[in-house]
Amino acid sequence: MNSKVSVLKQQLVRLDERISVAWQQEQKAAIEHIRQVMNFFNLVPNQLRVDRRGRYNTRPLQMKYQDPVTGATWTGRGRAPSWIRNKSYNDFLVPQPNGVETDARGRSNRSNASDEILR
Repeated sequence: MNSKVSVLKQQLVRLDERISVAWQQEQKAAIEHIRQVMNFFNLVPNQLRVDRRGRYNTRPLQMKYQDPVTGATWTGRGRAPSWIRNKSYNDFLVPQPNGVETDARGRSNRSNASDEILR
């Protein structure tokens, strides 16, 4: 016996498939439209990444800490690696190329604030 519920469920499965196909087609069309607009205005993806503070800084970070045994490095952002965890960060500081020494929090050790590097 073919109940109304089973018929409706079959229709729902077919509709879900049609929705999925239509969604993928519209998504492809939207991507192509976005590419055309970006090419027309000579835009690059980084120009689209804006938040309240402005564009994101996409330059690579300088390494700040280095393990003397393995040579592994860490920028000081994110989860601390196992070789530095529960130890004094100051013991692993790498001399900065500009000659400015920093403490474990990245603050300059110079007394004159005007000599600090702008971030």
